[in-house]
Amino acid sequence: MKAVAALHGVPIFHVDLNPMNILHRVEKGRPIVRLVDFESSYDAARHSSGVFYNPPTTTGYSAPEVSQQAPTARADVFSLGAVLYTMLAGYHWASSGDPHARIEADRDLDAELKGILLRAVAFSPADRHGSAAEFGTALAGYLEGIWPGRGW
Repeated sequence: MKAVAALHGVPIFHVDLNPMNILHRVEKGRPIVRLVDFESSYDAARHSSGVFYNPPTTTGYSAPEVSQQAPTARADVFSLGAVLYTMLAGYHWASSGDPHARIEADRDLDAELKGILLRAVAFSPADRHGSAAEFGTALAGYLEGIWPGRGW
């Protein structure tokens, strides 16, 4: 969430966050997260010149609106929600291409976490968390509720 929020501060929207585009390693005991593959990224300064922007995307991970309108931070929130669900449920869901339907049908998810994830992958951008930071705050609140005192 922090890496995506920092990217949005530039402002650049990745548009195609998926498990293969988020790298993690630990260096000197600290986690390092890298976002890679910016082929589909949207930079307002570069892409708002009136030429239609239709990036290559990954089914099930990219927000449905990105092929029809310029992306916002909410497009990356959709992708982050799909990636988080992949981390929880595994890749088997991705073939359906619809993270909202899979999350909705998942009977093993805690109800509060399910609500946070469903909001992240809502079809309409207006129904999603407003930013990666807002999504991160919702997740941190959930985690604090189940594992208090960890400084989420």
